[in-house]
Amino acid sequence: MAFVVFHQPTTMHHGAPRQFFLLSSESSTNEQKVGNLVADDEWNGLSLELAEVVRLAVVEDLKKNTREFLGKDDYKVGDLSKEIDSRVKQGVAQMRNKQDYELGDFVLAMDEMAKSMTEQMTGKEYETGDLSLELDKRIKQKVADWAGKETYEVGDLSREMVKRVQSRVEEFTGKPYELGDVAREIESRRRNWIRDYLGAEAADNYQFGDITKKAVSQFTGKDEYEFGDITKKVIGGLFSGKKKKTE
Repeated sequence: MAFVVFHQPTTMHHGAPRQFFLLSSESSTNEQKVGNLVADDEWNGLSLELAEVVRLAVVEDLKKNTREFLGKDDYKVGDLSKEIDSRVKQGVAQMRNKQDYELGDFVLAMDEMAKSMTEQMTGKEYETGDLSLELDKRIKQKVADWAGKETYEVGDLSREMVKRVQSRVEEFTGKPYELGDVAREIESRRRNWIRDYLGAEAADNYQFGDITKKAVSQFTGKDEYEFGDITKKVIGGLFSGKKKKTE
């Protein structure tokens, strides 16, 4: 997931579009520095924001829903894990069309599900090795598509990755620059992206976290986020299960 959209800068400097470039004599080292700046800008901030949002959401949701989940007012250490264990075993027993869970049922149930899913993917009856072969085929085809090729060849992934990184760094190569200029330009482009995503007013008053709040709002379908919303959205149906078919 990337938030920084690279485009030709429009800021005018002495009557011409302003551009930032690297010293060609230090291209290898400087390209690595610019690449690190871009990678840090795209991933570090986003990772920290999302990690904190999810952490707080899970903690708060557990606090709110423990009593309802357990069905009792007094919570004792171990109650939550025991209840989860009980419900999982009950669900596995239903998958195995049995009244009670027995040791080994979970592994057998997962094996049956894996075989069934593999048969759906391959279009034929399951045979040993089908899953790994099918995954290998699909991954290679995905990489081939990503690299703009019909079939995958060894080395396609690394070659395409190098090509894409070099393409993004090229606009900063060829003329003198200050590394701080690149950092400021990246930040400027992030704000331009925010203006398109959140609006002009939001961009002018942007604070760290606004992007995540917007994404969470779209995900949960609520204008105002409350701790627990994400957890409810993701695992709300975890223990509801599928009703057992009756004749």
